Amino acid sequence: MGECPVKKRERAYRWRAKNPDKWKAIVNRSNRKRRADPKKIIEIRDYQAKYRERNRHELSAKERERTFGISHTEYATLYNKQNGRCAICKKYETQMRNGKIKSLAVDHCHSTGRIRGLLCSACNQAIGKFGDDITTLENAISYLNAGRE
Repeated sequence: MGECPVKKRERAYRWRAKNPDKWKAIVNRSNRKRRADPKKIIEIRDYQAKYRERNRHELSAKERERTFGISHTEYATLYNKQNGRCAICKKYETQMRNGKIKSLAVDHCHSTGRIRGLLCSACNQAIGKFGDDITTLENAISYLNAGRE
């Protein structure tokens, strides 16, 4: 009977941690071999593109969890609570990436790391450009109101 995949992965991780120079040499040798064969490069890139397309949602969920600490279930709960709309402008996301509509962005407080909600790209970028500064945002509101009078 073969070794459990989890234990095998853990054993490999420990070996790489103990032998960083050997691991680096193995990776470099592998990279040199791959770069030496142009057909192999094309095959690898094609495989990677297909893999990313097939597993797009899972990869996005893992990236969100790694970056913001929010699980797929927590993201789905927030998304449903907001009816799939931006927490600020209440509109659906319209920005495209690689021919597909982007997911709503996870908005978080940069000082506490607390997640505030999901935003469309436009609102997320606007908040970011204002540096999450409430005073600056209030000044912008006053400026816009003064322009209406």
